[in-house]
Amino acid sequence: MKRSVLLVIALAFAALFFGAELPEAHACTPPVGGHPVYSIAHRVRQSDVVLEGTVKAVEGQSDFNQTAVVDVAQYLKGKGEPTVKISGFGTTALCLTPISVGQRAIFFAEQGSDGTLRAKHFSFADASVDATPAALSAVRAALQAGDPLGGATQFARTPVPTNVTIVLDWTPNTNYIGVYVARAKGYYAEANLNVTIQPAGDIAADQVVASGAAQFGFSYQEGLTYSRAAGVPVVSVAAIIQHNTSGFVSLSHKKPLKRPADLVGARYGSFGSPVIEQAVLGALIACDGASGGVEMRDIGFVEPFPLMERDQIDVVWIFYGWDGIRAEQRGLKLDMLMLKDFTNCVPDYYTPILTTSERMIAEQPEVVRAFVQATARGYADAIANPSEAARILLEAEPDLDADLVRASAIWLAEQFQAEAPQWGIQRAEVWQAFTDFMVKAGALESPIDSAKAFTNDFLPRAN
Repeated sequence: MKRSVLLVIALAFAALFFGAELPEAHACTPPVGGHPVYSIAHRVRQSDVVLEGTVKAVEGQSDFNQTAVVDVAQYLKGKGEPTVKISGFGTTALCLTPISVGQRAIFFAEQGSDGTLRAKHFSFADASVDATPAALSAVRAALQAGDPLGGATQFARTPVPTNVTIVLDWTPNTNYIGVYVARAKGYYAEANLNVTIQPAGDIAADQVVASGAAQFGFSYQEGLTYSRAAGVPVVSVAAIIQHNTSGFVSLSHKKPLKRPADLVGARYGSFGSPVIEQAVLGALIACDGASGGVEMRDIGFVEPFPLMERDQIDVVWIFYGWDGIRAEQRGLKLDMLMLKDFTNCVPDYYTPILTTSERMIAEQPEVVRAFVQATARGYADAIANPSEAARILLEAEPDLDADLVRASAIWLAEQFQAEAPQWGIQRAEVWQAFTDFMVKAGALESPIDSAKAFTNDFLPRAN
């Protein structure tokens, strides 16, 4: 009891010292669900100065107002002197960011009217991050990227209330998180839409959308390319993730997978699209100078890792941001061939994507525009505040693993937009390169008209 009273007094004194500059997130008792976690991209966008440097000295004795004297290696955002002072650090007991002499980090700071720098806090101990290659890459990507909403501040709505359905193409996961956020935060309601989220079923989502049973759906570029080649009139209206975050994975102690040639002879757990899967696998193997194939075993929506542990399959194709993180949380040691590392073999492509039908575009473009723009708002929020987005998804799908959802949402916050000028944008050269690849790999007899397979016309635009 005594300790609690002292802590309250300390917090009150700290708040007075900072002149109410600390946001409400600075509560030393974690809120329900834990402290919110902000992505590096969010911190970059909201900070005046972002720099990489080493702490050469720490000034100030108080736990709530230490100053870092930093030798600057580089200014990533903003500019200043080669040695600077950044105040506002402290102890994690006060939910501030601790500093120490010799610490190498990326610092996020706000600039006062007098030019002084103060640590920019968003939540719990997050005014700096270790200066790892991954963190530096995330900062640079955020600096290259623009506003997720393309500068838009007003969004389309339908003239009359409209019911629409969006069908998932897999079991609920964080790839779909923006739709759940848009629904929960009222963005669809503001667009005059009543949105139903339909689980994946036995019929492919592309077919469901083309039939009109659902107005929108989730798919992936390799699947939609194959669908259009078969005459299915579906169109991608947004890229959910800018780059391919999928890859082929094995349990390292059972089936070492160090290079594509190691795929030869493996028992592969197929998700039910053998033509596409064999085309990608075959291209990887051939690109490594090997010959042969894999043994296909259809596993559908079944979780793959228990099958791998029971020696029923050796290799499976997963999204790292979901099943890869899930496996790591379970302590499984994986070998993984990420497709982004083999773009000389299989070109980069969009997966997943948001789709609608040619009929919807022709007959109800105002509905398509309203839905896409409201969905974009949901993903923009998931980029800016992944912890809140995770909470929303868990409220809608409480059977999901909460730790997995939170970790995945944080990881994907850096991937949804990456370096693109806004969320959802698609490039013609990406579609054309993958179409050409499918033909070369023998998955298509002739190329599709890739220009008709996607459109950016319904994304938000600055007013």
